[in-house]
This record gives sequence, C-alpha cells and structure tokens, in this order.
Amino acid sequence: MRPILSLNLSSALDHQLIEKHGLSESSLIDNAAACVFRASEHLIHGRILVMVGPGNNGSDGLALVSILLQHGYSPDVFFLYEKGNEENLKRRKALPSVVRIAEKTSSYDTVFDALFGFSFHGEADDRTKEAINGANDADTVIAVDVPSAGLVKADMTVTFMAPKDILYEPSNRGNAGRIVIANPGFPEDEIRTANTDIFLLEDGDSTLKDFSLSDYKNTRGHLALIGGSEEFTGAPRLAARAAFFAGAGLVTILTDVDKIRDENPAVIIRKPDSDLCFADAIAIGPGWKDGDKALFDKAVSSGKKLVVDADGLKFLPQHAFGYNAVITPHIGEYRRLMASLSIPDGLGNVSSLSSSLKALSRKLECIVVLKASTVWVTSGDDIFIYDGANPSLGVAGSGDVLAGVIGALLAEGYSPLDAAKNGVILHQRAGRRAHEEYGYYSAEELILEVGKCR
Repeated sequence: MRPILSLNLSSALDHQLIEKHGLSESSLIDNAAACVFRASEHLIHGRILVMVGPGNNGSDGLALVSILLQHGYSPDVFFLYEKGNEENLKRRKALPSVVRIAEKTSSYDTVFDALFGFSFHGEADDRTKEAINGANDADTVIAVDVPSAGLVKADMTVTFMAPKDILYEPSNRGNAGRIVIANPGFPEDEIRTANTDIFLLEDGDSTLKDFSLSDYKNTRGHLALIGGSEEFTGAPRLAARAAFFAGAGLVTILTDVDKIRDENPAVIIRKPDSDLCFADAIAIGPGWKDGDKALFDKAVSSGKKLVVDADGLKFLPQHAFGYNAVITPHIGEYRRLMASLSIPDGLGNVSSLSSSLKALSRKLECIVVLKASTVWVTSGDDIFIYDGANPSLGVAGSGDVLAGVIGALLAEGYSPLDAAKNGVILHQRAGRRAHEEYGYYSAEELILEVGKCR
C-alpha cells in the first residue's frame, strides 16, 4: 500500500528529505517537469499555455516550458503575479525571448496548471479565480502536483513524491482527473515509511486466498441474507448471487416475500423467525425498505459477523458491534447516519472527513466502508482509500453486489477489516472489467466479473 500524505506532511517531508540527503532543489524541479511531460505528452495539442505561480510549483511550470520548447512545441506563459521566489525569478529570466507572455488564460487547447502546489492555503483571490475560470474552458488541463486552489478542473494530475489526500476527497476527486504518481528524485524507501495513517489501497494489496482442493459447499462459508420487500425483490437476489460468485458455498435468504422465493433456485429460503445458528455470517439490509428492528437486533445478538447495508443502516445508532461488523453507506446514507449520531460528516474537507469516519467507526465499534467516487475504509485507526473513479459502478444494485461480496468473505472466515478491504478491491476490479467488456452495464454483468476476478 502506498502512503497518502496530507499537504502539511508533504511539505514537511519534502523539506526534510532535501536537507537530509542534500538533494538539489533545482534538479528536483527539472525532474518534476520531465515527469509531467512524459505523463501528458499524448494529451498535448493545439494552442498551449503554462500557468505559472510564484513558488516552486511555478518553477516546475517554467522548467516544463523549456522541455516543451525542446520537443518542438510553442507554449505561451501566463504569470499569475510579478513576484516569485528566488528559483522562480531566476527561471523567468532564463526564458527564451520566443516565449509569448499571455495576458489571459482563455482560448487555449492545452493548459498546464502550475499556479500553486501543496503549500497553498486559504482562499483564492480574484485574479487567481479569473485565471482558473479561463483555463477550465480548455480542451485539456494538466495539473502539476495538485489542482490549484481546489478550483482547477484537470483531466490529469501528475502528483509528486506520494499521492496527496486532497486528491481523493470524494467531492474533489473529479477535479483531479486521471492521477499519475511520479517521484522526481526522493528516496522511495523513506516515502514508503512516511508517518501517515492514510494509505492508497491498490489491486496488489488483495490478500484473497484460493480454496483448497478439499473445500466444498459446507467449508466455503454459509451466508444468511436478511432483506428484500414486496417492492424491492431484486436487491437480496443480487446480493445472494454476488456472494456465490465471491466464493460462498451456501446462501440463505430469510424472507416472507414469495417473489424472492421463486427467483434463485440455488438459494435456500427460510422464514425470518428462523434460528441463525446455521450461518457463518449475515448480510442485512439490501432492499429491506422499512426493515424489522426486532430481526435486526436478533442478528446482532447472534454474535455472527455482519455486513450492514442500505435499509439496515437506520438501526445502527442503537448498537455497538465490537468490531464484528462492516457497514457500507453511500454518501447520502452516511450523511443521514452521522446526523442521527450528532457527528459532523466532514464532507468537503479531507482532514475533517478522516476524523469523522474514525469517530463513526469508534462510536459503533465497526468497520466503515464509505462508498463514493473514492471508497474509504477504516477501523477507527488507519484509513484505506481505493481510487475507483469509475462512473459505470454507479448503477442500481452495485451496492447490493458489494454487500454480498463482503458477506461472502466474512462467511469464508476473513476478519471484518480484511473482508472490507478485499471486498472493495474485488468489487472495483470487477467494475473496471465490466466497463471494458460492456461499456455501461447492469449489476448482473458486474456479478459475472466478480467471479472472474475472484
């Protein structure tokens, strides 16, 4: 897993590593510019503008101008301010006379945003806002390190040293576009051991194991599903099918709804008042509509590992789960849940969101999986972020599939935290494969890809 750094930690680590290893700031700037060019060369077209700010981010932009010239491009440069730090002003003076200085940022095809890096704080002034508004009209915008002032809408962000937490806050994620992580020359081992509690969860972090040759249905886990209603018969069926494709050997739905009884011949059907001793884990909530508090309480008191989704989430505030449960709210459900617990939701501010998610996890003693454009997982200590950024997963039933996948992994014996992390990775991989195979798709196709990725 890669460490994700806050902007303050990025700044501190940058200065610490430069001083400790005697790194050349000028060389780092040149290398950073080269990283941006290599990552974005295939996007460069038409009229090109490099927006330059007063600090080292602006110096990255000025170094990029030199590289663009060397490769036959003719970029214009927009200076946000006349002022600049020593390195910045030195590079301005070295600009060839052929470079045109632009008075405005509009009417360009490709814009490089090198206004502000991780050191920016506060609100953007009017000149900055005007410059960014003009740049955002370009066909292609490439942000250098981070989208400036949180206002630039980039198609690609080339971020240096390590991923920055601000790039993955759900409401900001769309502004970064495709995120490319590049190291311009810092010691990689010291970046990897940075003192942070936020990590980027990647496909290679999956710890799913293959079943043994002697495994069969009774050893692969039995998942009980509580959910469904006359109006929403499909949700538990999708969750049940996803559980099978994620490896569960047996799935039982507890329901009184006749339509659900007839939908899947592989699923065992039992009455809601059945004893839960048969189950290795319970998934509760998909399509449950009004739910049943007594049945929810019964599931909690059974001592079985739980995944709580959708309509089951309304019953959470009365319980603490001893870290034996995973909850999977989407943004709207998360807001309602936090309001019911009188905890600020923290949305819109990355450090506040981290604190709020940890507070929720500790309050309910559970693993939290926040579903959004980026997926955030926490046990109250570390936070793990999967950068999904895949709109095709925003389809009816996708959350039911995730609940079934996590439920299956709980039934197979994974801890709630491992089931959550592995379930998110499996769900996201399946979503990417489904998009590659079908374009946009329904939850049925997503489930097929879950089986292929498992």
